[in-house]
Amino acid sequence: MKDKPIKKTKKRGYFLYNFVKITGSPTLLWMRPKVLSIGNTKPKNIKGGAIIAANHNSFCDPIFCLCVFWRRPLHFIATKDLYRTKIMNFFLRHVHCIQVDKENFSMACFHEVKEVLEEDKLVMIYPEGGINVESNELLSFKSGAILMAHKANKPIIPMYIVKGKKWYNRWHCVMGDPVDVRALCGQFPTLDKINQISDLLKEKEEELKNYYMRSKKK
Repeated sequence: MKDKPIKKTKKRGYFLYNFVKITGSPTLLWMRPKVLSIGNTKPKNIKGGAIIAANHNSFCDPIFCLCVFWRRPLHFIATKDLYRTKIMNFFLRHVHCIQVDKENFSMACFHEVKEVLEEDKLVMIYPEGGINVESNELLSFKSGAILMAHKANKPIIPMYIVKGKKWYNRWHCVMGDPVDVRALCGQFPTLDKINQISDLLKEKEEELKNYYMRSKKK
């Protein structure tokens, strides 16, 4: 028997996405995002599709990321738990979130991310797998982003987010140079290679964190 072809994701417009973005534009004044970079990677310099991999320590992180990449639409990976009601289901789908089940990963999510990346768009992912509010230390990185980037042959750009200590404080982020997964893994990635790149991404995230701490002391 032949395998059933995977259905392509139904295309949705950006009306609701742009409406939410415009009505929420005052958040730019609240967060006042300041972007630091190691190397030449800045939001305006990112061309084509890429996965943005960031730490996750606040429910407001997605809002901040929208402010950082204001000129380009972001597609967020969102856990299945957020899709519990019909209203949230409708809203998340129409602001171009991509549903993932962390307990039972499906190929539908994988292929939807691949489609978005091949259309030269940005996908935002938090590889720690959840919000880490209890510790300032980074959690282990999941390997899903690496497989997605490899399949689409697109880079992963590490980003470290620093939220303001008070509600009125400015937010910061540090961006690192792109990681070319295909170049590091080769055409056929092994489990060992994938794990090595997961560790590499976490190391780069630590570098961004340390870079911010040093810049703060100057």
